[in-house]
Amino acid sequence: MTIRYFAIAASLAALSVASISSGARAADKDPTVMILLDGSGSMWGRVDGERRAKFDFSREILADALTRIRPEVRLGFASFGHRRKGNCADAEVIVAPAANNLEQVLTPLAKINATGKGPLVRGLRAAAAAVGDASPATIVLIHDDVDNCGQDVCAAASEIAAANPALTVHTIGLGLDEAKLQQMSCAPRLTGGKLFNAQDAAGLSASLDRIIKLAHLEPGGELETAADAAPEPSAAQPPPNAEPGLYLSAGLGAKSATLDSPVRWRITKADAKSGVIRDVRRSVLVEKLPAGTYEVEAQLGLASARKTVDVRADAPTPVRLNLDAGVLKMVARATKGSAPLQDAVLTVSPLGENGKPKPAPIWIGREAQPEIVLPAGDYMVTAESGQVRQEQTIKIEPATGTTFDTALAVGRLELAASPGTSPDPANVMQDGVTFVVYQDDPYAPQGRREVARSAAPSPAFTLPARTYYVTAETDGAQAREQIAIGPGDVVRRVLPLAVAKLELSATLDGAPPPPSLPLVYTVSQTAPEPREVARKGGAEANLNLSAGTYRLEAALGTTNVKQSTDVTLAAGQTTKVTMRLQAGNISLKIADGAAANAGDVFWEIKDEQGHALLRTSQPQPTVVLAPGRYVATLETRGQPLSAAFEVQAGEDRTVEIGG
Repeated sequence: MTIRYFAIAASLAALSVASISSGARAADKDPTVMILLDGSGSMWGRVDGERRAKFDFSREILADALTRIRPEVRLGFASFGHRRKGNCADAEVIVAPAANNLEQVLTPLAKINATGKGPLVRGLRAAAAAVGDASPATIVLIHDDVDNCGQDVCAAASEIAAANPALTVHTIGLGLDEAKLQQMSCAPRLTGGKLFNAQDAAGLSASLDRIIKLAHLEPGGELETAADAAPEPSAAQPPPNAEPGLYLSAGLGAKSATLDSPVRWRITKADAKSGVIRDVRRSVLVEKLPAGTYEVEAQLGLASARKTVDVRADAPTPVRLNLDAGVLKMVARATKGSAPLQDAVLTVSPLGENGKPKPAPIWIGREAQPEIVLPAGDYMVTAESGQVRQEQTIKIEPATGTTFDTALAVGRLELAASPGTSPDPANVMQDGVTFVVYQDDPYAPQGRREVARSAAPSPAFTLPARTYYVTAETDGAQAREQIAIGPGDVVRRVLPLAVAKLELSATLDGAPPPPSLPLVYTVSQTAPEPREVARKGGAEANLNLSAGTYRLEAALGTTNVKQSTDVTLAAGQTTKVTMRLQAGNISLKIADGAAANAGDVFWEIKDEQGHALLRTSQPQPTVVLAPGRYVATLETRGQPLSAAFEVQAGEDRTVEIGG
């Protein structure tokens, strides 16, 4: 799990003093709750540590939380930016608040999409208008950014508070930075609400759970009193007149602030016979447990702490666990001060007693700017991008943020190939091209060494800054270029292959060849020097070749049935060639008079040049032969027998020996 310590450290104090005074205003038994969900396009992005989009997990977690609200609550649903792109007027009350409204809210919640801009303030005003003068009332705003339509959220919050003092606004930001968190803080502050900054799905779930408890919306819940509205309980100071129970909190250091991010808590009986009593993510946790001895474990990121606790029956039992951990923020850049690399692989490995990294890393990720919680200690952090690797030893101190920020001095090379004689980005080849990147190496053959290769249509390589030699190759066409890449450069090249397309097919005596005799096409370049450039099997073959003159040959399986021709190919043109093969189908048979004393037999067929084309011990073999003259020899128990025969194109006959 990723946690943003730098934002949390600055905002802990501000968040802890946010007061909830909706209980003091209470007049109605059944409160009104409006859910306001951000429908802007940015909600399809992700927060660090989550594979699903913010919009996906927000809908799922919100739907689960709403099922825990008692049916008497007057529930409504609104959104903004969800219908039209680039429209700052796009805010809508989708479901007006009413009792027994769960299904009416869940149905559109499942179907809503994230689409356009983020008119957050307009959405907030629409939700407040739907609430009217209901008392008590709550708006729960879930969003991932501030209003990007130029509206002042603080002015709107002030107007809402003046119009209905019984209306509380709770805001849950998804991965907000400190500046945006402060910008949004006036909405809950002016309306007596609470500000949450959820870093992942677990944080959103914990925030919604807290709001449900604050407003006592769950079945059997009553509206919160002023005493309940005090800051969340900590291990050092449970609320006044608190009931007996276990009050858990955690910090990154012995004297650090209490964590306001979701910590994973596990509570078991000390005898370990009754299993896990509680396994939940909360910033702080209050559990009403019978007196006894328990094992408590807190986990955040890769840090954890464990403690045996004796819970009292007559008073609160405050427990604070020290995770003895710090936060590591990592970023890899192409050059100092440039944007984070999106494809860098970051690895964290603890150092052993010998000062060397242990074999197995404890964290590997590709996030652009991950922040992870680590136990205090020494680590090796490695950043890799393409062919470049940088590593650094860092020390993690308790309750301290440490940054690994490295410049890899790399550039990005993006390649494509076009079939014409000049580069054409609008007409790039989608298959059949292999890209190879070389660099100078005096110890390699020809003085160059291959450093990267790809058969993707438009590959991208992250490479150290230097000069490279790039080739784009098809079966018979090749383009070359020398390219210099500087630190932070993004170099795009379309290599012109001057391709001539060749489409090959074949017939056998005017009909398609039988599948039992597969075709093999061989393509050889005749100038400037003869060389084979391609060999393809199958009924047809489509090739991309350099312009020039070629010798084409089609061969039928392992037979001597072949046909060849010369062809001249022009760049940018498609040439279709049908190879017309001819053959006869010959069966060999021993004459009836010789068959009785033949015993085991062995057949051999040779052409006029004396080349053996068939050797077999089958009694009556069948063979496909090109038109011409042949000699068949039969070895039997008696004397050898032979016969000369001629094959005509398209014939199908039997040659009898020994008659």
